[in-house]
Amino acid sequence: MKLSETFHAVLAGLLILTATTAVSAAELKAEKKGEKVVFSIDGEHFTTFNYADSQAKPYFHPIYAPGKTLVVREQVFNKDGEQGNDAKTGMGHFHHKGLWIAIDTVNEGLNYWHEGNRIENVSVELQKIDPNSSKPVHGSVLEVVNHWLDADQKPLIEEKTVYTITPDRLIICDLTLSAVDKPVTFGDTKEGLFAIRVAHSLRGLSGGQIVNADGAEGEKEAWGKTSPWVDYYGEVDGKTVGVSLFDDPKNFRPSRYHVRAYGLFAINPFGESKYTGGKSEASPVTLKPGDSLNLRYGLYVHEGDTKKADVAETYKKFVNIR
Repeated sequence: MKLSETFHAVLAGLLILTATTAVSAAELKAEKKGEKVVFSIDGEHFTTFNYADSQAKPYFHPIYAPGKTLVVREQVFNKDGEQGNDAKTGMGHFHHKGLWIAIDTVNEGLNYWHEGNRIENVSVELQKIDPNSSKPVHGSVLEVVNHWLDADQKPLIEEKTVYTITPDRLIICDLTLSAVDKPVTFGDTKEGLFAIRVAHSLRGLSGGQIVNADGAEGEKEAWGKTSPWVDYYGEVDGKTVGVSLFDDPKNFRPSRYHVRAYGLFAINPFGESKYTGGKSEASPVTLKPGDSLNLRYGLYVHEGDTKKADVAETYKKFVNIR
């Protein structure tokens, strides 16, 4: 599906949604500033999409819950910026930058997760969803094209991502990965794909809570499992806030969650063997030149715990927006 077709499909889904579901009265604004796109809700900073050429990959940072409460870890830019043992300080893993897309096992030795190879931004287009009616659909659509470069710095994978961002702090990711002119194999790995690094005080090691749609709680029970959604909540600056990851039921297979008490929180379809300790066979995905893989995920930023935020209901909204 072409990027413009994806945008129009998303827009059509949002128009249908407004006929049956109340939408937030809040106003979301988006503005390009240099090599960034800044999103605000009722004048309060929500998040920023960063896509500078100097970066190893594009990513969202910061990301705030209402009241400008930071739900992602403070930035660690490179290996020199890491500070001590990660379990104690939460400041290791320099490649964990806010919210990002990457994987560590592509073809023979290509590693985008740990920034051994580069994901280069090609274009960023911003659209405001507005059907020109008396009850406009609120939100913005960010159309992003990236090239995943091979060892020779040539495009191996073309990534086309449409982010739909709503005033209730839902980020919907419609992701298309295409092989450019060589076969591409996504190997069996736990290090991927749509990921966030939560704030230090929000993580499980600091008292945060992990729960999935099936009622599993904590890293031990939720890690590596499939589930429609997982919620990760805790306290930041004395406020209870959280983030949820959503898996679309129409993805080619149910994804598994790489959710850790130290703060990493990711969803990934490429680790059948890794996530099950070998109980399931590895099932790598290979694309022929010109072939594409489509995936759809969501991130929901909220106040309160899982029940107060009504994560289950927001998941239904995510599924219905097409």
